[in-house]
Amino acid sequence: MGMDPRISAAAALGVGGVIGQCGGDAERIFGAARLRLAELENPSIRLSLNHYCHLFEVAARQTGADDFGLRFGLQYQVEQMGPLGALVLASPNLGAALRNLCAYFPALQDHSALRLRAEAGLMVLEYQITDGRIAHRRQDAELSIAIFASVFRRCLGASWAPTEVQFEHLRAADAGRMEAAFNAPVYYAAGRNAILFSPACLAAPMPGSRPASLPALEATLRRQAAAATPEDFLGQVLSLIRSGFTSGEANIDHVATRLGLSRAGLYRRLALEGADFSELTQRIRRELAESYAAQPGIAFTDLALLLGYSELSAFSRAFSRWTGLSLARYRQACQKRHA
Repeated sequence: MGMDPRISAAAALGVGGVIGQCGGDAERIFGAARLRLAELENPSIRLSLNHYCHLFEVAARQTGADDFGLRFGLQYQVEQMGPLGALVLASPNLGAALRNLCAYFPALQDHSALRLRAEAGLMVLEYQITDGRIAHRRQDAELSIAIFASVFRRCLGASWAPTEVQFEHLRAADAGRMEAAFNAPVYYAAGRNAILFSPACLAAPMPGSRPASLPALEATLRRQAAAATPEDFLGQVLSLIRSGFTSGEANIDHVATRLGLSRAGLYRRLALEGADFSELTQRIRRELAESYAAQPGIAFTDLALLLGYSELSAFSRAFSRWTGLSLARYRQACQKRHA
C-alpha cells in the first residue's frame, strides 16, 4: 500500500466558505471526501493528501462549479500557509520568496515537487504531486497554481500576468475562465503544472520584507519538513507512468532510467512490492479514463490520444471492457449520480 502522503489542514482553510458561495453543503461534501469540517479549525493537523484532493473534486461535482479549485485558489491568502507563508512574505525579493517556497514546501505537503528553474530564456515554477496513486487531482492543480500566482501578485501588483500557464490535465469545458484568471495563455496536457515568467521578476523586492525573522521561520520549517512522510517506491513508479502518458514515455525502459535502474532491476523491485509493470500501467490508464470520461467538457478523442490510443474506436472498446458501459453512457450515469 505504501505510506499515505499528508497535507497541512492550513491548505484547506476557507474551503467551507467557498462551498457555501457555490451553493453546496460543506458537511456533505467533507463527508463524501472522508474528512471532517472541524479538522480545519486546527491548522497543525495533517490530512490525507488523497482525501484533500478528493474533497475539491467532490466539491466541483456537487456544486456544479467546474472551476471550484480555481475559485478557492484565487481567494486563498498566502498568510494562511502559516510559517511557510510568513517565510515567503518575509523574503527580501521575489526570487528568494520562490526559492524558500520550493525548499520548504515539504513542510506543507508530502509527495509533491515544487521547483524553480530556468528554461529557454524564461523562469518556470513547476508543481506536481509525485504519488501516482492520487489519480484525481485536476482541481488541486488549478487551485495550487492560482495560489502560487498570488505570491507574484503580492510582489508585482494585482495586474501582473505570467508569460503562460501550463496544466498536466486535459482542457476543461470553459477554459476561458482560466485564461481570464491568469490573464495569460493556458495550455493543457503539458505533463506538468507550471507558471512561466520573465527572469526580471525575480529581483523585485517583496513588500513588507522582514529579514530578521527568516532564521526562526526557517528553523521551524526545517523541523516540519523533517517530519514529512517519505516517498515510497511504488508511488514514484505510478507517477512516472502517469506523466509518461502525456510525453509518450509510459514504458518500462523510460521509467527504469528515471529511477536509475535497469529494466531487470525495476522488475525485481516491483516484484518485492507484489506489483507488475503492465498491471500498473493498465491501472493508471483505467483510472485516468474513468476520471476524464466523467467530466462533460473533455473530448473523448483527446482522452484517447492522451492514453496512447491512435483511434477512438479502440479506446471505446477498451473502456467498455473496463466499465461495462460505453463512454457516452458512462458520462451520462456520472452526471445523473452527481445531479
